[in-house]
Amino acid sequence: MAISLHALELENRSIGAHGEPTLAAAYVILCDAWWNGDRDRELALHLMFLCWYMLIEPPHITGLDEGRLPSSELVRVFNGVYDFMAPGSEADPEFLYVVGLMSALAPWLLGDNDTWGQRSRDYQDKYWELKPTGLDPAFFDGRGFYGHYFAGQARVAGGY
Repeated sequence: MAISLHALELENRSIGAHGEPTLAAAYVILCDAWWNGDRDRELALHLMFLCWYMLIEPPHITGLDEGRLPSSELVRVFNGVYDFMAPGSEADPEFLYVVGLMSALAPWLLGDNDTWGQRSRDYQDKYWELKPTGLDPAFFDGRGFYGHYFAGQARVAGGY
């Protein structure tokens, strides 16, 4: 199953200087799909990213309402999706890149700081073995705010 076009539209509305705080609404759609059995890789990547981004950025940017969606749920969902996706993803450069980068930037947000810090280092090493020149930013084109964010990161010379 492909990622919801409505969720992608909500992600796109958050892009740019005049972006709207619509990421929490996109998260709800993707999370509902996940809990209803959709285990699409693209959905999983977006869902992990939205969890992480809403943990690291303030609510006026993301639209997160802590009263309705506590940080503890975001950490739980991130880790649950990660646990499902990690087996078999050792050779997936995109998975290694995005999870490695998120955990490098804020390992303490994802649970155990030491565990996520080590995963970040391991994923960085595996990623660079697989993609010595890094992912082309164009790889992320047309993929909502997830794609916008990681395309920007991929433009950084030398990676993370």
